[in-house]
Amino acid sequence: MFKLEPRQDASLWTSLRSILIALAITAVVSVLVMVVMSDKPAEAIWQLLSFPWQGRRMEVQFGLVAQQTAYLAIIAIGLSVGFKANVWNIGAEGQFAIGSVGAYLGYLILGSPEGAWALPLILLAGVIGGCLWALIPAALRVTSNTNELLTSLMLVYVASHLLTYLCIGPWKGDPKAGQAETFPMPESIRPETLINGTEFHTGLIILFVAFIVLAAILLFTLLGFRLRVAQHTPRAERFAGFSPDNTVWLSFLISGATAGLAGAVYLTAETGKLIQAENYLENFGFAAIVIAFLGRLHPIGILLAAFLISYVNVGASYVQASLGVDDSVADLIEVTALFAFLSTAMLDQYRVRWHTGSAKTSQAMS
Repeated sequence: MFKLEPRQDASLWTSLRSILIALAITAVVSVLVMVVMSDKPAEAIWQLLSFPWQGRRMEVQFGLVAQQTAYLAIIAIGLSVGFKANVWNIGAEGQFAIGSVGAYLGYLILGSPEGAWALPLILLAGVIGGCLWALIPAALRVTSNTNELLTSLMLVYVASHLLTYLCIGPWKGDPKAGQAETFPMPESIRPETLINGTEFHTGLIILFVAFIVLAAILLFTLLGFRLRVAQHTPRAERFAGFSPDNTVWLSFLISGATAGLAGAVYLTAETGKLIQAENYLENFGFAAIVIAFLGRLHPIGILLAAFLISYVNVGASYVQASLGVDDSVADLIEVTALFAFLSTAMLDQYRVRWHTGSAKTSQAMS
């Protein structure tokens, strides 16, 4: 029979080995998926791997990858703060939506300005919106011991309905539009495109800078140490002089801020207006949960996981347009990667042995 035994020799190599095993499992399953879903699996796999150098200009394709990577990475690193401390905020999609709503509200409060000076204030309004929405499940957890996993998830649907209501009600724009939406913001206050014809814009720079700053805080400051302590037990956290309730507040505040910032940048850079929820929300908040765990809750891992998933998503869309392969293949690969990385993560802390029973001998499988 199989038995898990705690490792006494855990090292960087054991962690790297488990990651390589997970990548191998993901690659094998991905190939099998392509074989089943495509009449030309070899061509589909090649196009998925090499799509930036096919069709449109390379910078256009990489611009799409960078765009998704930025949104996923900034939301995921915010969520990882809480996950490290066993605070389960899975409502980033709602905080993203309210971040967009807050940014548009800031635009209206400022009097619908047209100068570039207003952009920082609009983004700040989005951050505040995301924070306020995230503090609702935090308050319920601290004051009533309500399960934050459930409350944060339910608030996603409240936020999406609120977004749609604003688009069909108080903030309704052009009635001739084919969908419920607000009036657009002027181009003059939107993030500037860095490379014409691509998705590279200053909004992505803002997101990547915010990611780097937060990563540095988590890796090299007392806050990062505090979260590592909280990851074990509340008792250990109290022994280290930290308050578990304050950790809940802080975790939701940071994750709400990052999701709100992403929502504000998305509003100003991608759409320029609010749109009914089903046509506006791209599930960045839910995908970021997967990214956080694929990256082992580490900033570098999160960035690499965000790039990998974004590359697969954009590549799957290209393969769909080129060969007619359903782009849901990207979702299958994403789920496979998640299960592979989570299942092999135990190899970092445990070795698997096969016990032969009466012989009392075992064989290491590591």
